[in-house]
Amino acid sequence: MNPKKNVSLIVGIAIPILMIVLVAISIYAPALFAPAPRINFLYVAGNDYYPEQPYAVEHGTVVKREVKYPEHYTPGVVRFFLHDTSANEDRELSFEEAQKLKLNTNGKSSEGYEVVYGNTESGFFPWFFAGGTDYNAMYLKGHNTSKKLNLQSQGDGRYYYRNRHFLGWIR
Repeated sequence: MNPKKNVSLIVGIAIPILMIVLVAISIYAPALFAPAPRINFLYVAGNDYYPEQPYAVEHGTVVKREVKYPEHYTPGVVRFFLHDTSANEDRELSFEEAQKLKLNTNGKSSEGYEVVYGNTESGFFPWFFAGGTDYNAMYLKGHNTSKKLNLQSQGDGRYYYRNRHFLGWIR
């Protein structure tokens, strides 16, 4: 096989391969150069689907608020978790332990990361590509990367989605 006679064939095969390599590099390169997250955060899981949350952060500490529930409503059990961002693991805390933490309630950490929910979109052509939704998943997003968080959940996420609530970054 003479390469000079098959230049168009070689170029025709090389261009798609080169495009695949360039797209893969553009997707994975930001994660290689992004700083590793070090600041941990506190979140609560539970309370099912009721919109008012019984726990909030005031002046950097966790407080319990009085919530008026409907007559026949029994709220879910609320559990506190400290998420270690470098190991992507949780540790359960009591309310008293959570109150001792000093929290920063800014949406972004001082490192430039934020905790976000997954999306509910189905793509550009939803009637052709009805992709799975991940609105019960949470991600650590920042520096042009995102990483799925291994967070505790209560329930199966089909009915009581978004049953986890970010409270703040640990100072």
